[in-house]
Amino acid sequence: MVKRKLFCLLVLMMVLLGVCARAQENTQVKHYLLLGEDGYADEVVEDARTDTIVLVSLDTQYNRAVMTSILRDCQINNPNGNPTKMNLLFKNHGFDGIITCLERELDIEIEGAVLVNFENVKPVIDALGGVDIEIDENEYIAIRKILLDDDPNMPEGPGMVHMTGRIALAYMRDRSSGSGDFSRTERQRKVVSQLFDKCAELSLLELVGIYNEVSGGMSMNLSAMDILGVLSQGYDLMTDGADFVEFRIPQDGTYSYGQLGSSSVLDVRWQTNRDRFHALLDTPPEQ
Repeated sequence: MVKRKLFCLLVLMMVLLGVCARAQENTQVKHYLLLGEDGYADEVVEDARTDTIVLVSLDTQYNRAVMTSILRDCQINNPNGNPTKMNLLFKNHGFDGIITCLERELDIEIEGAVLVNFENVKPVIDALGGVDIEIDENEYIAIRKILLDDDPNMPEGPGMVHMTGRIALAYMRDRSSGSGDFSRTERQRKVVSQLFDKCAELSLLELVGIYNEVSGGMSMNLSAMDILGVLSQGYDLMTDGADFVEFRIPQDGTYSYGQLGSSSVLDVRWQTNRDRFHALLDTPPEQ
């Protein structure tokens, strides 16, 4: 049980959160899937839509963690071969279904998945001292609207803002500013990037204490061996000054807008995105 708790915390913190031939493939990467329910309940709901889908790639060869946001409106074939929206895969097919589909489209092996209720992210942010992020006028208005203009720490206007957990969660939930879900996932990556840096400064025992505040808001499908492996790899990366790298699917210019039944979707060119994702993994970071 202790090992399971340690693993859950590590993954949560780091997120929060046709392949062509390659001459020098990076095989020292482990992939984990972080799914987020954007609801207001205290616990996870096993048949909920996952509006946040993030692939966390722990890369020991190049000492980095790659956070890949996969937009919820991406069209993808389900395990039966029928087209569906990305955020419906877990709801209709569970952990195994969404993992199978992403492994197929990205040509990777996913070690396991964690489902998180975003309400439980707030105490994590507060425990780490909040985050400092610059917001524009539209984001400022959206935050006030989401929180019904009722919070003692409400930003006074656009500019650099110190965010508590509640403010940061409203910022990450904003879909009205910028380019819809593209901008929303970018906001999530900004918050997680700061949390990643803050977690690297903590001891393992301090991280366990934070986990105790959020353990009721997650579920997972990982074995004991998976837990041991990611605990060792992830904690070593965090304490060794690993870089935090951001990626997004779909990439610019690799999708078009379409319709699936009554829903609008992003018609993704999966092969192109797969090639670009592997190119990132195979390219050493700039020195």
